[in-house]
Amino acid sequence: MNIVWKVFLVWYAVGVVLVSFDLLPPWLEWANAVFLYLSGILAIYYSMTVLGKIKGFLISLFIMAFTMWAESLGVKYGWIFGSYHYEQDFGIQIFGVPITIGFAWVMVIFTSMSIVINIFNEQKTLLKALLYAFITSLLAVTMDLIIDPVAVAAKQYWVWDDTGPYYGVPNQNFAGWFYVSFGIQFILYFLIGRHTPPADWTSRIRALYFMMIGMFVVTSLAYQLYLAVIVTLSSLLIVCLLIYFVRRKLS
Repeated sequence: MNIVWKVFLVWYAVGVVLVSFDLLPPWLEWANAVFLYLSGILAIYYSMTVLGKIKGFLISLFIMAFTMWAESLGVKYGWIFGSYHYEQDFGIQIFGVPITIGFAWVMVIFTSMSIVINIFNEQKTLLKALLYAFITSLLAVTMDLIIDPVAVAAKQYWVWDDTGPYYGVPNQNFAGWFYVSFGIQFILYFLIGRHTPPADWTSRIRALYFMMIGMFVVTSLAYQLYLAVIVTLSSLLIVCLLIYFVRRKLS
């Protein structure tokens, strides 16, 4: 798996330049899907270190299936996230949603988990479960605050049939991200074992979270989506401060 991490780093570095500055040739569009596959595979591996090999793998598959089903309700009926459709070819689809989106959701869930897992890994309570799910869901929404403007306004990866004040993205989308993430994370909290996951992989998956945001921040700057950068970094700062105070309170 160390090889996958190294391949991802190279893919990421090249991708930041090509995607951010619109240098990706049409014949290389498949690279976007590979990027999501790699990030998802890394997250799945991390889930197996946190939850156990079999349980982590099966839960990752469930998250993929559930989130793709939830996304399909938006594509078909406009439920949960709002009404939208995909413009870019992200590969094989199930429920009308590319499999790569399922991998992306796994990445979002487990990178968010990695940031706070050490805070909530002992003496599980309902209050801690709610707080854990709340914070990790805020982290998920923060990531989407930079993903959607780039995907819609800059790259046209998908198109919203509804509209909203933030780059045309409906508010329902961000609420959907929060609720879907919250439900998954609340359940995951009680499935996390008491053992400490490998520190090196926790660090890598935490880095993956910030690398994702960083890539879309660079792309936003290249496309002059300055509001998206300000909103995302402000949200990230607020969540990080919340994590800091929660850590102090629980320590």
